[in-house]
Amino acid sequence: MTATNEWAASEGFAAVSPASAQALARSMDDYGVGVLHEIVPAAILAKLRSFIEQQIEQHGGQYFSFEGKSWITGTCLQPLFEDAGLQGLLRSLYERKMRASPPSRRIFPVLRVLTGTHGLRHALNFHYDSYVVTVLIPILIPHAPGEPPGHLVMFPNLRNARRFAVVNILEKLLVEKLLKRLWRNEGVQQRMSAKLIPLTPGNLYFFWGMRSLHANQACLPTSVRSTVLLHFGDPHEDSVFKGLSQHMHARRLRRMARD
Repeated sequence: MTATNEWAASEGFAAVSPASAQALARSMDDYGVGVLHEIVPAAILAKLRSFIEQQIEQHGGQYFSFEGKSWITGTCLQPLFEDAGLQGLLRSLYERKMRASPPSRRIFPVLRVLTGTHGLRHALNFHYDSYVVTVLIPILIPHAPGEPPGHLVMFPNLRNARRFAVVNILEKLLVEKLLKRLWRNEGVQQRMSAKLIPLTPGNLYFFWGMRSLHANQACLPTSVRSTVLLHFGDPHEDSVFKGLSQHMHARRLRRMARD
């Protein structure tokens, strides 16, 4: 499930190349996930962890997330976010899977920090992404003895990418809301060959976000689990139904914050 990255370092990051697309896509198809190792150096991880620690204090020691380009601009992750090699790789992966050009070059970044009792509410919330390609960048993963690390868990490539927005919305409603308890059942996970993906900070984990039903396992309320997600290639970007999908997502997050 590993693709070798042989490019030289740039802006503190190991360089990423579209030449990795074939190996990554094969691994994503066969195993659910493809990995580029040691892309984010320790110095940048340390800066991000310091930023996260400050934000946890400002959020009362509870779960929070940042979405969209504004939060990543000016941070030490911006060079990776704007890297031409990464952008080319994402486009190549999209084209391999969809047999079409992506609707735009937009990458949608998300920072998630799971901690406190509110962090538990975000465990095992299985979902499909609205984007074809997802890159997961672990920043801080619990690793003390006996401490649950909050592995990524997924049902790899459970469906095909949906070309029609209304079909995608209805299917997400069925799978993520009406059947949400089903996916949490350990027996179902075993029978359907769900995979646990241990995460190592510094690596980049690629998977077909729209095809793979996925979630994170629970961490202790006293732990901190932080990841950055880079979403790319929304085939429904220009659909009139896109607003409905975004409204459903925002409402779900508000409900989880209240409960």
